[in-house]
Amino acid sequence: AQGRLEALSAPLPSALRRNRLPGPSRRVGRSSVKTAASGGGSMWPLILGGLGVGALAARQGMRMAQRSGVKMEVPPVFTGAAGAFKGAFGGLKNKDTLSGFASPMDRAEAKKILNTTDTNPSKDSIREAHRKLLVANHPDKGGSTFLASKINEAKEIMLGRKGT
Repeated sequence: AQGRLEALSAPLPSALRRNRLPGPSRRVGRSSVKTAASGGGSMWPLILGGLGVGALAARQGMRMAQRSGVKMEVPPVFTGAAGAFKGAFGGLKNKDTLSGFASPMDRAEAKKILNTTDTNPSKDSIREAHRKLLVANHPDKGGSTFLASKINEAKEIMLGRKGT
């Protein structure tokens, strides 16, 4: 046991003390070999943080320039992307689309629900529009019972079976 303790406490050879392996000269110290545990992948938070700070600085700079009266032209790449979002969500600005159903449904709302543009649609076109909407929104096929009842109510009003 005494011999083992002496072997463990013996000084390291000079090649290992200088972080060199015998043979071709290679550094194997902490400074050259990086692992994930020792911080080898720690550059990504710095890079992403720098990008975020740069984006915020650019936005603030653009706002300050606009407040001071500088006229800036937005590149068409960004206006095209904004146009796509306006097309998808631009209808939300209209008050009619955000309002709910009228308590007693009137003829104008029934025409909107059935998506008929004629001033006096024929009974066949009303029935066809009703059928298409109900097939798409039927409760047995995963549709809403509330929407199905509103579609049925709109058909009844347009056909004159339900008083307004």
